[in-house]
Amino acid sequence: MYEHSCAKAGAVGCGWVLRANSEEELKAKVIEHARKKHNVQGMTDTIYTYLRKQAQKA
Repeated sequence: MYEHSCAKAGAVGCGWVLRANSEEELKAKVIEHARKKHNVQGMTDTIYTYLRKQAQKA
């Protein structure tokens, strides 16, 4: 099971948490959420990797 939390990744005011069965599913949903809720256009692999590392450290 893969999990991502916006708050743990640095978006403290966002309570969005996602669980997915695969890294690919998680990535697609994180990208969609970032675009719709945080106005992040053009998520790169570098940005995604950074966000995942930040969320895992917390």
